Amino acid sequence: MSADPGVPARTTRGERTAARLRAAARAVFADRGYAAARVEDVVAEAGVSHGTFYTYFENKAGALDALIDETAGQLQAVVDEPWEGTDVLTTIAAVIDRFVDVFSQHGDVVRTWLEASAHDQHFRDRLREVRTGYVERVAQNLGPALDSTPHDPQVAAAALVAMVEGYATQGMTSDDEEQRASVVRTLASIWFGGLLRLMDPSTS
Repeated sequence: MSADPGVPARTTRGERTAARLRAAARAVFADRGYAAARVEDVVAEAGVSHGTFYTYFENKAGALDALIDETAGQLQAVVDEPWEGTDVLTTIAAVIDRFVDVFSQHGDVVRTWLEASAHDQHFRDRLREVRTGYVERVAQNLGPALDSTPHDPQVAAAALVAMVEGYATQGMTSDDEEQRASVVRTLASIWFGGLLRLMDPSTS
């Protein structure tokens, strides 16, 4: 017996509606800020009814959670990639380049997330959980280089992640390829230089 041809169509239509609502919420949050945004604003932006919104999300926090899921998943995929190659500077630059690329595409979502986390424990907890995941993965990669030093890879990783995250969340990324390449080179050099000094304090 063949599958009901209507099921895939309904699923596809539902996915399109959910995507439209996410895009609308993202635009409203970026324009008005999370605190000032209302469900009414999102449904107006999406051109759907309130009932449609509540089919997919319990409230505006649910819409932001969905946006965070997408963004955090892409950022986690970057840090989960193995640090391959013998040229450490090139490897670090490649990681930062991918990280900056995700922030270039989703920086507005991260900024909304940071705003919400200042007032909402749920988003604060999510931010802490995701940051911990990033830091632990970077620490795993830094660990071998710091094994023979008194330095804590977790602390080093937290500082390095904060530097790149802080730069990116301030909207200091650029669509200009030359400028972007310069940003990546500079951040990678700072990371690399800091790592060298941790490994050997006499490094100038």
